[in-house]
Amino acid sequence: MKINSVLKYLCLALSVAVSTGYGQIRYSAPMEPQAAKKLWSNETSRIACRLIFDIPSYGFANFMTYGGRDLRSAMTLHPKLGIGQASSMRFIAAKPDWNSSGAERLLGKIDLYAGFNPYIGPTLSWKLLSELDHGNQILMPYTDKKLASGENIVPTLNPLGFKEAYKKYLSCQEQLIRVNFNDIRMMPLVFKYQSTELTAKSQDMLNEQVEYLKYDKSIIKISIRAYAYDMSKAQDNINLAKDRAEALKKAYTDIGIKDDIIEIVPFNALTLNTKDENPISNEAATSRNALISLERDNAMINKDMEVNVPDVGADTGDGD
Repeated sequence: MKINSVLKYLCLALSVAVSTGYGQIRYSAPMEPQAAKKLWSNETSRIACRLIFDIPSYGFANFMTYGGRDLRSAMTLHPKLGIGQASSMRFIAAKPDWNSSGAERLLGKIDLYAGFNPYIGPTLSWKLLSELDHGNQILMPYTDKKLASGENIVPTLNPLGFKEAYKKYLSCQEQLIRVNFNDIRMMPLVFKYQSTELTAKSQDMLNEQVEYLKYDKSIIKISIRAYAYDMSKAQDNINLAKDRAEALKKAYTDIGIKDDIIEIVPFNALTLNTKDENPISNEAATSRNALISLERDNAMINKDMEVNVPDVGADTGDGD
């Protein structure tokens, strides 16, 4: 009983989030498993996955992976007080506090800029995740004369409770849509000959776009241009183009997109042959196509999902 009381006291003493000493201010999680487990959380959708760690009294770390042809991963750190001055941050793998044996290893480092949240590219981000998965903690020391009188600030990522949240993060990535806005903002489609039905390839493309639009709420306009040159009579082509456009519009309204943001651009009959009868109906793909274009509200765009940024922190650790 006495031993259990001592252990409980030690756990309570070690659960203090902020500790000072040796010229540093350290922000770490409590060592009690259930309390630490609650600090890891997930946000999931078909276009983005997030693995978030709440660093008590400091802020939070956000690991993220975005959908697209090539999945893109990164990590950002969000200190409540921000970054007060230009400096550098190191990322160090170490045994957790309850197992002090083992050498520390430098995984990488990045430059810090006043007023900007630290950003870590995919290579270093995955290194951090791998170390956490192996039960190590991550120390992230930096200096800030404005906010900490020159002392080292050391936010820490704790491995307690990590594995369950990490599994959800990886599972989410398997479900990500393999397109982003840039992939589908201008989409040419092809219909079957003399039909309102798309070819198999075009139907797959439309399905990808429609699935993406379920989750991107920044879309403010969808423009549909459908064409038809595959009928023998001009009026039949005009009617077919209209029916094709309406079939495409239905794909969007079926998922709840409001009718008032969908525009059907009328088929220009002047582009048809001047004779009522075309000598030969055109079976080429270019004669039976459509074009979908999307517009967005700039204020709602998450540029992190689309902008290709440098692999910050890559090849900056020991042995790289």
